[in-house]
Amino acid sequence: MNSICIFLFILFFTAIPAFAQNQQSANDIVLKMQHDLNLSQVQVANITQIIERYVDASNDLQKSIDDGSINSSAVDSQRQQIKAAEEQGIAQYLRSDQLTEWSQIESQMGPQGSSNSDDNGGGVDQYSNYPKPSGS
Repeated sequence: MNSICIFLFILFFTAIPAFAQNQQSANDIVLKMQHDLNLSQVQVANITQIIERYVDASNDLQKSIDDGSINSSAVDSQRQQIKAAEEQGIAQYLRSDQLTEWSQIESQMGPQGSSNSDDNGGGVDQYSNYPKPSGS
């Protein structure tokens, strides 16, 4: 019984950093956006929900890539769908000037920050939790 408790204790504490890291990256994205785009508190609350869904979807896609449960030819399409949903959601809550600034920030990051990702697994940028391609 003691060995099971010790095992569960170790397992629990090794899983916490992974969860915290995912949560932190969503928070980091929102904080960066809040700073760069001067978001209101209402915008932060709404965009946080979108970014968290985006992070979750990106992490799920990465798990599918890692465990081989997704066809490699479907990965780019999935990435584009995730990014399009994120962009559409964010656009609902940004003013036109903020949306223009956001587009400029993403375009300055090159193909990684846009939905027109390259065939080598674009979409990995400072705002994104996009899965890294399995070949990298």
